[in-house]
Amino acid sequence: MKEKRELNLAQRWVDGLARETKSHLRFKTQVLTWGIGSLLFLGAVGSTPWIWEYKVSRDIILVEEEVSLQREIENQVNQLKSLKAKAEGQQQLQNMMQNNTRDPGPILEKLKNTLPVGSVVNSFAMQENTVTLSVSVPTPVDVARLWVSLRDSGIFQGVDIQTVSLQDQVQTLNFTLTLK
Repeated sequence: MKEKRELNLAQRWVDGLARETKSHLRFKTQVLTWGIGSLLFLGAVGSTPWIWEYKVSRDIILVEEEVSLQREIENQVNQLKSLKAKAEGQQQLQNMMQNNTRDPGPILEKLKNTLPVGSVVNSFAMQENTVTLSVSVPTPVDVARLWVSLRDSGIFQGVDIQTVSLQDQVQTLNFTLTLK
Protein backbone atom coordinates (compact mmCIF):
# COMPACT_ATOMS: atom_id res chain seq x y z
CA MET A 1 0.00 0.00 0.00
CA LYS A 2 0.89 3.40 -0.62
CA GLU A 3 1.43 5.88 2.11
CA LYS A 4 -0.97 8.55 2.47
CA ARG A 5 0.52 11.94 2.05
CA GLU A 6 -0.69 15.02 3.63
CA LEU A 7 -1.99 17.32 1.03
CA ASN A 8 -2.22 20.16 3.43
CA LEU A 9 0.66 22.33 2.25
CA ALA A 10 0.32 24.80 5.05
CA GLN A 11 0.72 22.05 7.62
CA ARG A 12 3.75 20.74 5.78
CA TRP A 13 5.26 24.19 5.70
CA VAL A 14 4.71 24.65 9.47
CA ASP A 15 6.24 21.24 10.18
CA GLY A 16 9.27 22.09 8.04
CA LEU A 17 9.74 25.39 9.83
CA ALA A 18 9.45 23.63 13.19
CA ARG A 19 12.13 21.13 12.14
CA GLU A 20 14.42 23.91 10.99
CA THR A 21 13.88 25.88 14.21
CA LYS A 22 14.47 22.81 16.38
CA SER A 23 17.68 21.94 14.62
CA HIS A 24 18.85 25.56 14.80
CA LEU A 25 18.04 25.78 18.53
CA ARG A 26 19.69 22.43 19.15
CA PHE A 27 22.82 23.67 17.34
CA LYS A 28 22.84 26.90 19.38
CA THR A 29 22.38 24.93 22.63
CA GLN A 30 25.22 22.59 21.74
CA VAL A 31 27.54 25.47 20.80
CA LEU A 32 26.67 27.30 24.03
CA THR A 33 27.17 24.16 26.13
CA TRP A 34 30.52 23.39 24.50
CA GLY A 35 31.60 27.01 24.85
CA ILE A 36 30.77 27.21 28.56
CA GLY A 37 32.32 23.77 29.17
CA SER A 38 35.53 24.71 27.37
CA LEU A 39 35.71 28.02 29.27
CA LEU A 40 35.33 26.17 32.57
CA PHE A 41 37.93 23.63 31.51
CA LEU A 42 40.38 26.36 30.45
CA GLY A 43 39.72 28.22 33.74
CA ALA A 44 40.42 25.07 35.76
CA VAL A 45 43.57 24.27 33.78
CA GLY A 46 44.71 27.90 33.95
CA SER A 47 44.27 28.16 37.73
CA THR A 48 46.03 24.88 38.48
CA PRO A 49 49.51 26.45 38.98
CA TRP A 50 48.18 29.02 41.45
CA ILE A 51 46.19 26.42 43.31
CA TRP A 52 49.24 24.16 43.48
CA GLU A 53 51.44 27.05 44.63
CA TYR A 54 48.91 27.93 47.34
CA LYS A 55 48.78 24.29 48.46
CA VAL A 56 52.58 24.04 48.59
CA SER A 57 52.94 27.30 50.54
CA ARG A 58 50.25 26.15 52.98
CA ASP A 59 52.06 22.81 53.43
CA ILE A 60 55.34 24.65 54.06
CA ILE A 61 53.70 26.80 56.73
CA LEU A 62 52.25 23.72 58.44
CA VAL A 63 55.62 21.93 58.39
CA GLU A 64 57.40 25.01 59.80
CA GLU A 65 54.86 25.17 62.63
CA GLU A 66 55.43 21.51 63.43
CA VAL A 67 59.22 22.02 63.37
CA SER A 68 58.97 24.99 65.74
CA LEU A 69 56.83 22.91 68.10
CA GLN A 70 59.41 20.14 67.91
CA ARG A 71 62.19 22.65 68.74
CA GLU A 72 60.26 23.88 71.76
CA ILE A 73 59.74 20.33 72.93
CA GLU A 74 63.42 19.53 72.32
CA ASN A 75 64.46 22.57 74.38
CA GLN A 76 62.17 21.51 77.20
CA VAL A 77 63.55 17.96 77.06
CA ASN A 78 67.13 19.28 77.21
CA GLN A 79 66.25 21.50 80.18
CA LEU A 80 64.61 18.55 81.88
CA LYS A 81 67.68 16.39 81.31
CA SER A 82 70.02 19.05 82.71
CA LEU A 83 67.77 19.57 85.72
CA LYS A 84 67.65 15.81 86.32
CA ALA A 85 71.44 15.63 86.15
CA LYS A 86 71.76 18.51 88.64
CA ALA A 87 69.18 16.91 90.92
CA GLU A 88 71.03 13.59 90.80
CA GLY A 89 74.30 15.33 91.67
CA GLN A 90 72.67 17.14 94.57
CA GLN A 91 71.03 13.91 95.73
CA GLN A 92 74.36 12.07 95.63
CA LEU A 93 76.04 14.83 97.61
CA GLN A 94 73.20 14.89 100.11
CA ASN A 95 73.32 11.11 100.47
CA MET A 96 77.08 11.27 100.94
CA MET A 97 76.67 13.95 103.59
CA GLN A 98 73.92 12.03 105.39
CA ASN A 99 75.92 8.81 105.30
CA ASN A 100 79.06 10.55 106.47
CA THR A 101 77.76 13.14 108.92
CA ARG A 102 80.30 12.08 111.53
CA ASP A 103 83.06 11.27 109.06
CA PRO A 104 84.37 14.38 107.25
CA GLY A 105 86.75 12.28 105.12
CA PRO A 106 84.79 12.27 101.85
CA ILE A 107 84.13 16.02 102.04
CA LEU A 108 87.76 16.69 102.93
CA GLU A 109 88.80 14.49 99.97
CA LYS A 110 86.56 16.48 97.58
CA LEU A 111 87.87 19.70 99.07
CA LYS A 112 91.46 18.55 98.57
CA ASN A 113 90.77 18.06 94.85
CA THR A 114 89.44 21.60 94.51
CA LEU A 115 92.33 23.42 96.23
CA PRO A 116 94.98 25.06 94.04
CA VAL A 117 98.51 23.67 94.01
CA GLY A 118 100.55 24.89 97.00
CA SER A 119 97.54 25.50 99.25
CA VAL A 120 97.63 24.08 102.79
CA VAL A 121 94.61 23.31 104.95
CA ASN A 122 95.48 24.57 108.45
CA SER A 123 92.24 23.61 110.14
CA PHE A 124 89.02 21.87 109.22
CA ALA A 125 85.87 21.52 111.32
CA MET A 126 82.52 20.14 110.28
CA GLN A 127 79.17 20.49 112.01
CA GLU A 128 75.92 19.20 110.47
CA ASN A 129 75.92 21.26 107.24
CA THR A 130 78.61 23.85 108.04
CA VAL A 131 82.34 23.57 107.36
CA THR A 132 84.84 25.87 109.05
CA LEU A 133 88.06 25.99 107.10
CA SER A 134 91.41 27.77 107.38
CA VAL A 135 93.57 27.64 104.24
CA SER A 136 97.02 29.10 103.56
CA VAL A 137 97.59 30.20 99.96
CA PRO A 138 100.99 31.22 98.52
CA THR A 139 100.00 34.07 96.11
CA PRO A 140 97.05 36.40 95.37
CA VAL A 141 96.47 34.55 92.08
CA ASP A 142 96.02 31.34 94.08
CA VAL A 143 93.45 33.16 96.23
CA ALA A 144 91.41 33.80 93.07
CA ARG A 145 91.86 30.17 91.98
CA LEU A 146 90.77 28.97 95.42
CA TRP A 147 87.67 31.15 95.32
CA VAL A 148 86.71 29.99 91.82
CA SER A 149 87.34 26.30 92.60
CA LEU A 150 85.30 26.45 95.83
CA ARG A 151 82.49 28.29 94.05
CA ASP A 152 82.40 25.86 91.11
CA SER A 153 82.86 22.68 93.15
CA GLY A 154 79.14 22.21 93.73
CA ILE A 155 79.76 21.36 97.39
CA PHE A 156 79.10 24.74 99.00
CA GLN A 157 76.20 27.18 98.66
CA GLY A 158 77.97 30.51 98.68
CA VAL A 159 81.68 31.32 98.86
CA ASP A 160 82.60 34.81 99.98
CA ILE A 161 86.12 36.12 100.59
CA GLN A 162 86.08 39.26 102.71
CA THR A 163 89.66 40.59 102.51
CA VAL A 164 92.57 39.73 100.24
CA SER A 165 96.09 41.12 100.37
CA LEU A 166 97.72 41.85 97.05
CA GLN A 167 101.24 41.38 98.42
CA ASP A 168 103.10 38.41 97.08
CA GLN A 169 103.24 36.45 100.32
CA VAL A 170 101.47 33.54 101.97
CA GLN A 171 97.94 34.43 103.09
CA THR A 172 95.75 32.57 105.53
CA LEU A 173 92.04 32.68 104.74
CA ASN A 174 89.29 31.59 107.12
CA PHE A 175 86.01 30.33 105.70
CA THR A 176 82.70 29.29 107.16
CA LEU A 177 80.95 27.49 104.33
CA THR A 178 77.48 25.97 104.16
CA LEU A 179 77.13 22.64 102.40
CA LYS A 180 74.48 22.25 99.71
